[in-house]
Amino acid sequence: MANSSLDGHIINKITITPVENYFGSPRKGRIVGRNAKMENYGINQREWLLQVSTDSGLTGLSNARPAMNKGSIEGLVNDFQDLIGKKLSGFFNVSGGRVTSVNPRWSDLIDRYGFLDVALFDLIGQALGQPAYSLLGDKVRDKVEGYDSSLYFQDLVNPAEGANAVAIEAAEAVEKGWRAVKLKLGRPGKWFEPHAGTRRDIEVVESVRATVGDDIKILVDANNGYDGRMDLLEDFVRGIGDLNVLWMEEMVTENIADYRKLNEWRDKYTPKTMIVDGESHKGRQTIYWQLMEEGLLDAIQPDMLHMGFWQFHVLARDIEKSGVDTLIAPHNYNAAYLGLRADIQFGAATSRFVIAEDSTLDFELYKGAEYVFEDGKYAVPDSPGLAVSIDQDLYDRVYKQHETVIN
Repeated sequence: MANSSLDGHIINKITITPVENYFGSPRKGRIVGRNAKMENYGINQREWLLQVSTDSGLTGLSNARPAMNKGSIEGLVNDFQDLIGKKLSGFFNVSGGRVTSVNPRWSDLIDRYGFLDVALFDLIGQALGQPAYSLLGDKVRDKVEGYDSSLYFQDLVNPAEGANAVAIEAAEAVEKGWRAVKLKLGRPGKWFEPHAGTRRDIEVVESVRATVGDDIKILVDANNGYDGRMDLLEDFVRGIGDLNVLWMEEMVTENIADYRKLNEWRDKYTPKTMIVDGESHKGRQTIYWQLMEEGLLDAIQPDMLHMGFWQFHVLARDIEKSGVDTLIAPHNYNAAYLGLRADIQFGAATSRFVIAEDSTLDFELYKGAEYVFEDGKYAVPDSPGLAVSIDQDLYDRVYKQHETVIN
């Protein structure tokens, strides 16, 4: 039995460490601008590296940022203290090389901290000599497509360029290898006069399409910037009708009435464009499930590290059983390097998977050479676990002094 083979691995240490990197390059960043709701994102991003180690010498990795966005190191230390001394076999039931269920003893903790599940799957995969995806099911694809999601309101970072400021950076993304880019929209919401904001949103999509050509996928995300202005939202949908947009994300705060209108306009003006939403929740017993049942949501987007492998697998299974056509496109912006690799592993074993969100950060600390990026897609590793390690010399020299240790 797989669980008994995991008995020999006992958690004896957990560390949580802030790790920094910059957009554009490891040491010199570019400014990522505003979205519909918030000021400039800035030049850098932080992961909270979670390392869960065993007395057998294994270490599972994840990113604790979802917890740190809302809580504190002290809270995580208190909640994770009980993991010390526990056998790796105690968290999930494993049979035939598959995770089949979560141990009720740990279900609440794993539900609250989905990113913990990623570290545990990494450990279990290493202990069994299996890639993380294989703990969920058979591989359904060898490569997972990604999209550059760092194209914010660059026209407000470089106002002299206007809408072309976004197109310039989209062209740079394509030059670096991405074949899909997501554009932040929703300018009517805060930063522009509403009608001018709608015109600029359309101009940005037009400018990017003209710059990158017809073969590059364009996705748009308004961060609910059209709330209360459904008239302008119809103008926008009409305005992108001939621009071949792959999806529209978070155009308005989700509700049945507005989503019926959005679907009606999509069907009328740009029928091949998907409508996606749901990054801020886990999907079950929510408005998103109602939208799916109503046929109003083409893909659902809970965050990869809020969910973790197992909860996402259950969600995919529940969607399959429900008979709806909704696909899955995990949110991953705050998850950066480790969340993207988890996303790729999940996508490798999930038939309903669409595309992986890539914030384009490549942290110097991490080593994951098997995730070869070519022609907009990442190769899926077959090495055990998550197939990511850290540069221990760099960690000891730069980051170790900032770690919090639980043992």
